[in-house]
This record gives sequence, C-alpha cells and structure tokens, in this order.
Amino acid sequence: MAAEELIGLMQCDETRPVCVNCGTSSRSCVYALTPASLPGQKGQDGHLKPPLTQQPLTPGASSLAGSASGPSPSAVSPGAGTPASHASQLPEQPRPTTPVPTSFPSDVQPANIPQLELFHHVCNHQILYPLPTGDATVLSGIIEAALAAPYLMNALLAVAALHISHLRPTQSAYYHHQAVHFQTHALSLFNDEKPHVTPENALSLLLFSQFTSLQVLHEITLNTTMHDDPLDRFLDYLKVYRGVVLVTNEAWTTLLQSKLSHFFANTSGIAEHMTSEGEETAELRSFVSISRSLSNEQKQYCQDSIDRLQWIISRSDPSSDSDSDPKPGDLCRPGDGSHLKGHRCLKEILAWPCLARESFLDLLCSKNPETLLILAYYGVAMHQHRAFWVYADIGAILIRAIARNLGPNWQHFMAWPLAQISEEGESRMADQCSMPNQQR
Repeated sequence: MAAEELIGLMQCDETRPVCVNCGTSSRSCVYALTPASLPGQKGQDGHLKPPLTQQPLTPGASSLAGSASGPSPSAVSPGAGTPASHASQLPEQPRPTTPVPTSFPSDVQPANIPQLELFHHVCNHQILYPLPTGDATVLSGIIEAALAAPYLMNALLAVAALHISHLRPTQSAYYHHQAVHFQTHALSLFNDEKPHVTPENALSLLLFSQFTSLQVLHEITLNTTMHDDPLDRFLDYLKVYRGVVLVTNEAWTTLLQSKLSHFFANTSGIAEHMTSEGEETAELRSFVSISRSLSNEQKQYCQDSIDRLQWIISRSDPSSDSDSDPKPGDLCRPGDGSHLKGHRCLKEILAWPCLARESFLDLLCSKNPETLLILAYYGVAMHQHRAFWVYADIGAILIRAIARNLGPNWQHFMAWPLAQISEEGESRMADQCSMPNQQR
C-alpha cells in the first residue's frame, strides 16, 4: 500500500489545536481551534458562546482553564440578535499545521478572562490593607508564594473577588459567587495536601491563614438573620485567625528571611504598643480588676488586652497630638486618606487577636461577660477603622450583638461602646473614615 494511501486511512486523533495525523496528511483538522470557537466569542448566530466550567487552579491543569461559573457581569454581546451577515467579521485566519510536540500537554485551554481580571485586580489594588507607597516587594512576594501553592492562589483570587464585590455593588452577587467558589477550591486543595509548616512553605501557610480569616470576617456582614448570631460568627473568625499565630510562632525566623522580611520586622514591636493611661477604658479596667469570676492570671491577660486597645483608641482619637508621618513598612500610605489618625493603627487592630493569650480567647469563646465587654471595645477600634473595606460595618454589628448577648444587667458597661456607633459618635469619627472609595 502506498504511503499516501496509508496517510489517507489515518484517523484524526482529536489532538488540539490540530492533531498530528491531520497535520502530517495536510488535511484540515475538524478539531482545530478557530477564533469563533473561543469562549466569549460570537458564533454564527451572533451570540456569545457559553463559558466553560470553572476549575480550581491546580498544577496538573491549566491555571487559566475554564471560565467562572455563572454569567459574566458584562455578558452582553454587541451583536446579539444581529444576523451574522450584517456583522463585521475578520477574514478567516490560517489554521496551524505544525504538529504539536508529544512532550507538551495536549489540552491547553484558552485564557480565562474572569480569572485574569481577578489576578489583575490583585496586582493593581491593595486588597488586604494599605501598603507603603511604591513597595512592590510585598506584592511580589505574595504572588511568588501563590504561584508555588495552588491553595494560596485560589484563596488570593477569592479575596480579590470579594474586594471587587465591595467596590461594585451592582455586580456584588456575581463577584461574591466567584469568591465563595475560589475559597471552596482553596480549602479543598489545602485539605487534600495537609501541609506541615516547613521553611519552604511557611510564608504560603501564613498568607493562606490570613486570606481565609479575612474572608470569614467579611462574611459576618452578609446574610445576617435572627437565627445567625454575628457574635458566634466573629468567634469562629477568631478561631480561624489563630492559625496565623501558630504559623508565625513556628516559623518566625524563616519569615524574617523571606521576601517579606522587612514587613515582618516592622511588626515585631507591636506587642509593646500598650498603655493604661486613658479614660475610655478606665471603668472597664477597674471592673475587670474586681471580678470574682476571673483568676489573677486571667485578670492580667485581660488587662494586657485592654491596654493594647487603649493604645489604639488613644492614637485614633482626633484630638490626639501624636500624629506623625508613616514610617517605612507602616500599613498606611500618604495621599490616599489612610494617613489620618483613624487609619494608622490598622496593623495593631489586625494583630490584637493574635497577641491575646490562649486562655483569654478561650474565655471569649465561652462568652465570659468580662471578656465580651473587652471585645466590645475592640469593636469600637474596628468601627473607627471601618474605611478598611474588610471591616466595613463589622464593628457596629459586633457591638450590638454583644449588647444583646449580655442583656440589660450589663448595659451600664456597654454605654461607651454603644455611644461610639450612635449618630453622635458617627459624626465625631466621620473625618477619620474619609478614605476614597477606590482605596477602601
């Protein structure tokens, strides 16, 4: 049998973008990808083709494979309903005829635009917290860690989607849907891998714990009903956030040698940011000192937590004269409003749960009244910094939830926290929360 006849009998092996057999025989492969077959492109009827199914970002599959499930927020074709003959079309492009090397994957998918949008958002917005002006090292370190750990990349895209849902209220449902699915993928990949802390993955695990806890915290403001106590949800957040402490304690030396070393070094003195001088917490401190339900050791842990809150509240007070320009590594940036006194203690507020002793958090989770009162003051600190997009209304929600849980016998001690979220208190803090919307 002639070689040409053998070639003619060869079956198409369905390899994309063009199979080896069709390429060898110089035939037009029916499986060759053309511009019209790409997701999001118009078909012959002038309508957009449906997107592929969303897949988690994993190393064996294309990291940009598929499209986000559900309709795109802008899935409106300019040519929808227009006959194909009336639509402007580019000339048909020549199809590739070069055989695909067998050493490369044969199922490379088209670029996933929704996922690229989220990644672009990560690169161009400070989704976690304000960073020093021009500090690209932190972002570069985060991205490098995410590229090496699929569970972290999915968690990062989840937070990016959550941030966009905050910035675009009319599209919030779509992006929140994305956030939930990417977070689900992240947790699934993490649970499958079950990683232990090592020098190589310490940064990835720390960032994963941070991203996951922030998403749990932000969810407190969503779908809150009478049967869903915000206080319980906040306590769940604290339990998740403790993962940050565990990783940090186990790998602190390694973190100081990572690409984010200057960032971690700048936070090393936060534990010493505490003061007992301040009238806001004076009554609370006095009440804890005479409590009959707390041991002396527990009282000391409570007093330490109160002193850290007093330091934050004092620096956030508009009448404070301790203003200064942000130092390198501060979580504030001049020029975007976050340099105001009401925004410069963000790193201390984020660190407060991590600095609390384990026994103090155990008392909180058991809803001990004294520790709940302290948590209400922490809610005030969060409310003062509500320009940070994750906090939003969480401080006010938490304070009201604590007041309900404590009941009328404790309302005297809740007077100051409740006053800070009243209309009068809101007006006093208005100037502290004037960060432009695009930076929130």
